[in-house]
Amino acid sequence: MAMSWTFRNVSSNDAKTILQRELQAAGVPSFANVSWEQNSMFVKIDKGGKSQFVLTLESNGSDTKFVETKRDVALFHKPFVGKVESFVDQILTKAGAAKA
Repeated sequence: MAMSWTFRNVSSNDAKTILQRELQAAGVPSFANVSWEQNSMFVKIDKGGKSQFVLTLESNGSDTKFVETKRDVALFHKPFVGKVESFVDQILTKAGAAKA
């Protein structure tokens, strides 16, 4: 199931700034690498296989949605998908987003 959150009354630029601040404060787990390309956040795992989650900020009226747009999970990483989802959910909750 694709992950999705909503920032109420927050522009996509402000949502990105908030997310970057929360990621910096929380620190990224050693098994993951987080990078941005425009409004898309890439979470990559390159240990025991290669996995990638892509989440994109999308304007929706006065709100901004942050939705999973791609997921490629290596066979050995499947048992750990829940940890990645939990980490992303914690960051977004701290950033003020509501799970959609």
